[in-house]
Amino acid sequence: MVRVARVRLDSIGADLEIPPGAALISINGKELRDSLDLLFFEADAEVHLETRLPSGESVVYEIEKHPDETLGLIPEPDKVRRCTNACPFCFVKGNPKASRLRQPLYVKDDDYRLSFMFGHYVTLTNLREDDWERIFEQRLSPLYVSVHATDPAARLRMLINPKAALIGQHLDRLQAGSIQVHAQVVLCPEINDGPILEETIADLYAREQQVLSLSVVPVGLTDFNSDRGVRALSPEECAAALESIDSIRERALAERGRAWCYAADEMFLQAGRELPGPAYFDDHELVANGVGAVSALSSAVRSDLADLPSLHGKKVVLATGTSMEPYLSQLAEEVAASSGALVATVAAHNSLYGPMVTTAGLLSGADYARALDSYRDFDLALFSATALNDQDLFLDDVSLSELRRDFPQLRIHPSEYVTDTLLAL
Repeated sequence: MVRVARVRLDSIGADLEIPPGAALISINGKELRDSLDLLFFEADAEVHLETRLPSGESVVYEIEKHPDETLGLIPEPDKVRRCTNACPFCFVKGNPKASRLRQPLYVKDDDYRLSFMFGHYVTLTNLREDDWERIFEQRLSPLYVSVHATDPAARLRMLINPKAALIGQHLDRLQAGSIQVHAQVVLCPEINDGPILEETIADLYAREQQVLSLSVVPVGLTDFNSDRGVRALSPEECAAALESIDSIRERALAERGRAWCYAADEMFLQAGRELPGPAYFDDHELVANGVGAVSALSSAVRSDLADLPSLHGKKVVLATGTSMEPYLSQLAEEVAASSGALVATVAAHNSLYGPMVTTAGLLSGADYARALDSYRDFDLALFSATALNDQDLFLDDVSLSELRRDFPQLRIHPSEYVTDTLLAL
């Protein structure tokens, strides 16, 4: 059973006056277990929808529609499948010990449904037989899989779960069911780097069309999980990993016409290497996972420069994390030249996770407030929209409205890529 949280305007559900709180029991005789079932079964052209209204009345709707048209019924959040691994580098375990953050941040998810719907990486270690059957029945492809290492011993050391060593068998089973994957390696020094990384790259590349891509990201640690037996990569270790990645990229470009293997932005930053341009990341399909985010931002900003409005006399500040500030500063100069505004940048330091966490999306409302304190006489402040959830709350539960209230003379806006907000002024 799936319960309706809200109904989209101008949708089939709205036309049928299906109310929030209604329980969706089945579609075409298929019981609805969760939002994924709703997404899967509502794709039929003819829908026999069995519901139970908040009043307790049972109502059946007979619907004819285009197969691509949804019912417009937004379900309540599903119960998330929890992670059964004990990774020493787990970012959830890197949260502050006291409950200083939004409670969902303390949930360790490893849910194949979220992998298919939203691109969350999963380990495949908690799948039951009925989960496997559902993956094949509903053709949940592609999935995003945290492989980390194809060497069973290395992966077991990373996940500390006996099922972790079965990664080869799990990938074989997905391949037999025609399920493709985007693979990820979180690179940990002296565990899955060096020869283990090269073996992992070779094994995954040999799977040909099953593995659509491989992303390699450096392990991210905080003040709260840096003592669990994993250390950060050194610049030299990052550089060595980039050499291994570059080697397979050359081969993939020659044989497949795509680079296939990508290093995350942080890998270049930690190696002290210049970030690559857009061509490195092919079509930027992994940008939501931190692969090519800076390149995508730069491309978006530069494509909008000629269309920016005149902002002569205006003062704009761009707030970001410490790793992004040098690159955003370069873009700020280009925005200033095109718009006529004075554009400054400021790096906000992370008070929740510590100095090892440098990305803008993991900054709290208090962090942004401290960074903006010296810019109260500016006209406009922009910060990364990724720092907010759907309720416009920062990690520390400070709301956007609270931040704005503390800066009454400064217009503060979340922004996807800077120029999107400037164009909307």
